[in-house]
Amino acid sequence: AHKSMRLKDYDVGPFIGLLMTILCGAVFFLVQVREYYWNSYSIADSVYGSVFYLLTGFHGAHVVVGTIWLMVSLARLWRGEFSSQRHFGFEACIWYWHFVNVVWVSLWFDVYVWFGGWLYMWWFKMWDGDIY
Repeated sequence: AHKSMRLKDYDVGPFIGLLMTILCGAVFFLVQVREYYWNSYSIADSVYGSVFYLLTGFHGAHVVVGTIWLMVSLARLWRGEFSSQRHFGFEACIWYWHFVNVVWVSLWFDVYVWFGGWLYMWWFKMWDGDIY
């Protein structure tokens, strides 16, 4: 969407790019809601549960804010408020999403791979159960 806007394509490219990104944000949030519903533990079960829901919940809130921001950018694009040179609101939204994505990569590794996944089990077995 950003590249299309910079190339002065205001007809198709930015709209398709924004709609696809909005769809991805909504799907991510719905998958997170489904995961919360089907989890076998709650926020009160352990430190892992508390940390899991705190970290993923804050990230989910940022995804919702970013998706709303994308919808506002789509509405502004529809109204013709952006040009190839004047679209800082949209560019700030892009920066925000890059930050949210980088945070997600770190959270995914920490929460799903290290603390609750195969890497933790490998570490546990490597030290014969004495991980401390």
